[in-house]
Amino acid sequence: MRFIAKVTLPILLVMLQGCVSDRAIYADYGDLACGTTVIEAPAPAIIPSDQWPVAVYFDFDKHDLQMSEQSQLDLASKILSDNPRYRVAVIGSADSMGGAKYNDKLALKRAKVVADYFFSKGIDRSRMVTLSSGSREQFIVSKDREVNRVNRRAQLILLGANYNPVSLDFSASK
Repeated sequence: MRFIAKVTLPILLVMLQGCVSDRAIYADYGDLACGTTVIEAPAPAIIPSDQWPVAVYFDFDKHDLQMSEQSQLDLASKILSDNPRYRVAVIGSADSMGGAKYNDKLALKRAKVVADYFFSKGIDRSRMVTLSSGSREQFIVSKDREVNRVNRRAQLILLGANYNPVSLDFSASK
């Protein structure tokens, strides 16, 4: 038994000392080998911030769009029309004046009315995501209706084809 161990151990050590180059494990196809094509990644999309509205605002307990807000959505519609790979997330919000369930429903109605507006401008619904944050995401906590206006909104997040947010260039703004 000792003899087998004495003979086997040196043989194993000799075998383990050898190494295989990576050339030995890959076949050489010569002229039949596939060529490699380098594909340049597109530059990240950057939209001037003054061309993309970050939110549209609503009156107290309402979900209808005002004319001034429609003009903001027209800017966003143009960017979406000009860039068919872009998508948009619309997140409706409400102030804290109503109950949680009511605010969730109102906020979702606000998001949907914005999505409907985009659809009326030719943007396919498959490019839109609508969500409700209800009254859970308050910018300002106040009982004053006018101050709370900032909480009565639909946020617009411009997304790339892979659902990552598109960068907004704030240096290009006037």
